[in-house]
Amino acid sequence: MSGLQAERTRLAWNRTALACAGVGALIVHGARGPLGFVLAGVVLACAAAFGVIGARRRYRSVMDGRVAVVCAVLPGVVAAVALLLR
Repeated sequence: MSGLQAERTRLAWNRTALACAGVGALIVHGARGPLGFVLAGVVLACAAAFGVIGARRRYRSVMDGRVAVVCAVLPGVVAAVALLLR
């Protein structure tokens, strides 16, 4: 394994966090009621979790907790619900 693999993984998590934050911002922008803001809050919380995962040095310890799996699926589900409620 090369030393750059861990760096690429951290950068990928950071890009994912940025994309997730962008989706949350779009949901906030289009929110028409309190439910929209709650959904945006969930997506933005996932973006923060992605940022924490990307900042961690031990990627395997994060994956053992399965936090990343929930954070990876939840923003897509929330975005789909937000689109259906429009």
